[in-house]
Amino acid sequence: MKKVLLTVTAIASSFAYIIAQTTPDFNFETWNNVQYSTTIQDPQGWASLNILNVFTTTPLSVTKDTAAPAEGTISVKITTVKVTGAQFPNPYQAEDLDTAGLLAIGQIVALPSPGIIYGFNYSWRPTVLSFQSKYTPMPGDSAYVVALLTRWNGISRDTIASGIYSTGSTTTSYALNSLTMTYNPAFLTVSPDSQQVFISSSIYSHNGAQLGSAFYIDDLEWSGCSSVNDINGLSGNIIVYPNPATTTITFSSSVYAISTVEIADITGRSIGSYIATNNKMDVQTAGLAPGMYIYSIFNDKKAMVGRGRFEITQ
Repeated sequence: MKKVLLTVTAIASSFAYIIAQTTPDFNFETWNNVQYSTTIQDPQGWASLNILNVFTTTPLSVTKDTAAPAEGTISVKITTVKVTGAQFPNPYQAEDLDTAGLLAIGQIVALPSPGIIYGFNYSWRPTVLSFQSKYTPMPGDSAYVVALLTRWNGISRDTIASGIYSTGSTTTSYALNSLTMTYNPAFLTVSPDSQQVFISSSIYSHNGAQLGSAFYIDDLEWSGCSSVNDINGLSGNIIVYPNPATTTITFSSSVYAISTVEIADITGRSIGSYIATNNKMDVQTAGLAPGMYIYSIFNDKKAMVGRGRFEITQ
């Protein structure tokens, strides 16, 4: 049996230099096989301790909840399990973790070099991360969700903003919960380049994680977004209407020559690229889910002339 060692050095190295390339599914409807397995899966764009099950007897800690999901067909169930045959470093304590249930945006790789690749590209400055969740803790335990927005400064990562949600209460049905992002005053005009979200069924900033605690979560969504481009007025000469939109949204400008409009959802996942005619573009939104979206507008030389956000309502 291979002993997997996830060293602090490997984690720090991956965290510093690499952002995972797979778009995280905030609705947890899509799952992919973990590295070196054809049966064990994690939610798309997320990493968990499930990779340890490939090489050790550590039970699966992240599974699909299809019996009564909050929305869609799948929610995530994170269970605190005993980690065996591996060393998993605790960032808050000197000793290694041996009891944990953790899910994070990114990717855990076991071979050829153990490590964790955290985060995904993100350039907005949201104020709230909301989600549906419920919790079945063992006595004395608590769950949490931590969100970080960071930016690589050439040497290390600056934390632009952070937020935390925690609970020790038993809840038997899904409820809407959220965390509020607190921005570092030193980075008021800086956009992040990475979003990082960590979800745990047990607290591990102190001893006391309890086997069997189960945290259920679904439908994560950023809201209240702004960007440095918004602050600097890049979109001041772009007209976007109606906003919020229901069936159609129009982009136009009497100042810039609009060539292309690109739209992404709030996680950064591309929705589509649209060709403008006579500096105007109508986009049909009836088939898009309600929520916040990001638009980027380019001229015929592929230079960005506008960027902002709009909302779709039912």
